[in-house]
Amino acid sequence: MYTIKKKGSENIPEIVITDYINPDGYCPKIVFSVTYSDAGFHVHFDAYEKNPKRVINEHFGPVHLDSCLEWFINFDPENTHKYINFEVNSAGFINFSLRVDRNNDEKFTLKDAECLGIKTEILDDMWTLDYTVPFEFIKKYYPHYEFKTGAVLPSNVYKCGDETEFEHYGCWKMVDREKPDFHKPEYFGRMIIE
Repeated sequence: MYTIKKKGSENIPEIVITDYINPDGYCPKIVFSVTYSDAGFHVHFDAYEKNPKRVINEHFGPVHLDSCLEWFINFDPENTHKYINFEVNSAGFINFSLRVDRNNDEKFTLKDAECLGIKTEILDDMWTLDYTVPFEFIKKYYPHYEFKTGAVLPSNVYKCGDETEFEHYGCWKMVDREKPDFHKPEYFGRMIIE
């Protein structure tokens, strides 16, 4: 279980993705962390890959075709099975919606995308991603949501690049390797708010 600590705490836990399902043997190291503050949840990724693909240049495009980092989470599992799939490419564009599975989703708005404050930085041998999920945004789509320590949130963290030079699919909590699909909440891990 991953522990979500308050921003500024010592020893913020990290999730390191090194387990991949892919035909090309390409397995870039991915480091993920999430913290919280009075504003919301703060997400940070480090992706150790050179020259990440970044062709999609608009929100709600198929960013999973590029070098893409993903966080799927249900913020209110006591009241719903719906999760949000935050999928962001290395150019800082997001595709996300409120879902119960791959085929059933509720679309978000451009204003929703902009409220996250997405920032990416491409360096020589890696790229980084930061964004904040405001509590106001969560409450908009999870009307019964209340932030509380001790809450356990179903979640998974992924790295993909469906149409990159080396097709790759990495997971924190591994999905079915024979029929890989990230939109399977039954494979989600657990994150607990400290």
